[in-house]
Amino acid sequence: MNIQEYIAERLFAARAEAGLSAVAVADAIGVVRQTYSKFEQAQGVPTVTQLIALCKLYNKPIGYFYDSDEGTFRFAMRADHPDMLDSKLRNALISKLQHIHAIEEAADARQPEDLPNSLPIFTAKEEDLLRVEDKAAEERRRLGVGDATCVGDIVALLESFDIRVIPFSHQAEEGLVSGFSAFSDKYGTAIYVNNHPSVSVERQIFSICHEYAHIIFHRDDYTGPAKTYKTRGKSVSPEEKVANHFAACFLIPEHALRKQFLMQGGGWAYEETVMRLKSIYRVSFACMVDRLSKCRLISPKNAAWLWSITQQKGWNRQEPKPIRDPLSYKERLLVLSRKAWEAGTASESFLADLLELNRKELSVLLEKWYADQEAGEDAFSMPQMRH
Repeated sequence: MNIQEYIAERLFAARAEAGLSAVAVADAIGVVRQTYSKFEQAQGVPTVTQLIALCKLYNKPIGYFYDSDEGTFRFAMRADHPDMLDSKLRNALISKLQHIHAIEEAADARQPEDLPNSLPIFTAKEEDLLRVEDKAAEERRRLGVGDATCVGDIVALLESFDIRVIPFSHQAEEGLVSGFSAFSDKYGTAIYVNNHPSVSVERQIFSICHEYAHIIFHRDDYTGPAKTYKTRGKSVSPEEKVANHFAACFLIPEHALRKQFLMQGGGWAYEETVMRLKSIYRVSFACMVDRLSKCRLISPKNAAWLWSITQQKGWNRQEPKPIRDPLSYKERLLVLSRKAWEAGTASESFLADLLELNRKELSVLLEKWYADQEAGEDAFSMPQMRH
């Protein structure tokens, strides 16, 4: 069954359930009866805006009208255990991107995708890693960060270039999956990051940049969920080394780190030195030790001493002095949701699914929006004071 046939079947079933005529439905979504009839006859497909209007009319989630079109997605799966991306999780991740695409259409916020130029690198030789460093610097400039400061809000930064950053919470028995990347010709590009309570904010930030690296260096090789990389141990895949190196260079540019390290006194790096630097760049203790070592700002003896502290205190598993404020994954969605709600192009059930709110939480949010709307109307209608 193709997408036109699937949507046609769903349209007929929803209309029959609601007891509405084709004329009434056509009027509700702003088309003539003949146009709507073609939708039910699989001779055309409603626009996303029309589908959202139908969701509002029938009180259905947007996923009700979508076919199971996994084939349009290309996932990059990075885990030692490929079965971690089971069908339930996979479908949930696809649904999230579909929902975001729909609210962007409803809020008239779609932009041309602005992906970085692809630079295929599948080995981790020294000359390859130097190219990775250059690409990290190039991307910082392209994204407007430069090389003299920390990245800041990585979620907002990437979303401003039409790369959606989507959280999910998942803990498998075999271990923890940090993230995925996905492409869809229909819905765009997404980075999925695990924000499970056991995953530190520092690790989430690094995972986002790690996945961004795969989008740059390996997106032409995304062949589906069976594409796996060895992420741990001595035989780590070169693709993983490339992505890790990019993330470290992107988050901690050598020029800025050297300057900050000298401001901390330079020389021997103590535990307190690393703590200070990691708080500036919002990375893990282990990541900062590794970066100091690779930039040759500390001696091998100093690096070995810091690694021993990391192991003894368990800081490779539990982050010391972690970032307490969670990343803001839903700020853009809230803005888009409010625009679509005010325009009448998104149903309450759709907003609840999109924002992952229960009925009470959604009610509180809508009450606030209603109150803000009334306050704005009252302010606009107040007579202007004469001077």
